[in-house]
Amino acid sequence: MSEPKAHIWLRDEDRSTERRTALTPKNAKILCDAGFQVTVEASDKRAFADADYEAAGCAIAAPRSWVDAPKDTVILGLKELAETPAELPHRMIHFAHIYKDQTGWEGEMARFTKGDGLLYDIEFLVGDDGRRVAAFGYWAGWMGAALGAHRLLERRAGRDEILHGVSPYESQDVIIEKLRALATEGDGDMPTAIVIGAKGRSGTGACECLEAVGFSVTKWDIEETRLLDRQTLLSHDLMVNCVLMFGPGLLLANKSHLSDANCTMKVIADVSCDPFSDFNPLPIYDAPTSWTEPVIEVVKNGAGDAVEVTSIDNLPSLLPAQAAEEFSDQFITALLRFDQGPEWKNAANKFDEVREKAGL
Repeated sequence: MSEPKAHIWLRDEDRSTERRTALTPKNAKILCDAGFQVTVEASDKRAFADADYEAAGCAIAAPRSWVDAPKDTVILGLKELAETPAELPHRMIHFAHIYKDQTGWEGEMARFTKGDGLLYDIEFLVGDDGRRVAAFGYWAGWMGAALGAHRLLERRAGRDEILHGVSPYESQDVIIEKLRALATEGDGDMPTAIVIGAKGRSGTGACECLEAVGFSVTKWDIEETRLLDRQTLLSHDLMVNCVLMFGPGLLLANKSHLSDANCTMKVIADVSCDPFSDFNPLPIYDAPTSWTEPVIEVVKNGAGDAVEVTSIDNLPSLLPAQAAEEFSDQFITALLRFDQGPEWKNAANKFDEVREKAGL
């Protein structure tokens, strides 16, 4: 006799700007049809209607009611949790951003230890081949490049629209049309752009976005950054960083480099957005930017122009439906084999490794 399937509980996101989800109604129905019990918390943020989940066979629950769910319930989300409750007794699936010594990582691990819970961090859900089962990388790179291009092109046109904040866009096409229109407002040649980590998912998205707008893109990956030609790097107008570092070894630029007389860079889109890590290759800002303040100035370049950074840590939520649909379609295969697939065992082992490191 086969083991009963898990009860998957899709929580409402704590972050007010998070409109994505790890589970779309289409894939929730697949879980229900496969014998899983699925509960979905009502949400006024999620890009998909509560009624669509109900029609798929899911039970609808109140926001944050997961805290009182039975202990054997599996709590599914995307981004990090609010600071309460102090103890976490459930098996939880989300991006926690605590496994690379980010600020507060030990305290967050302690919440799981106190409650005897378990974290399956989506970033570390990998198969035996080391590849992640699902990622938002393409959309993060695409949207990060779009914001960087937006700021650069509007500066060229003498405008400051993006400084008033950003909100979700209807589609890629709307963004491309907007950026192409901005490009026609400025005089002279198109600005120059470079993408670091161009061969990865995020880098691919960044390059495709920039090329669709009309940029000629310099594409660097491991080969080009191994012996870094920083002068060439900083001669570009726009840099999109898509390199996620798990250890020391790469410094793209610090404030001294950016203020050098030969630096002409004006905008940096840091898609990897890891300012709290010791391994951040762009130690030029202290915290992610936000939807209300998407761009900050960090220094003046050699020509006296502002060098600005945009580094929003949930970029794909600016295209929430498209990003969520692709991610959920990738993720459903792993969810259907919860918790016996190799990705779940690898993630559990990673949790144990980090807990031991924290001395818990």
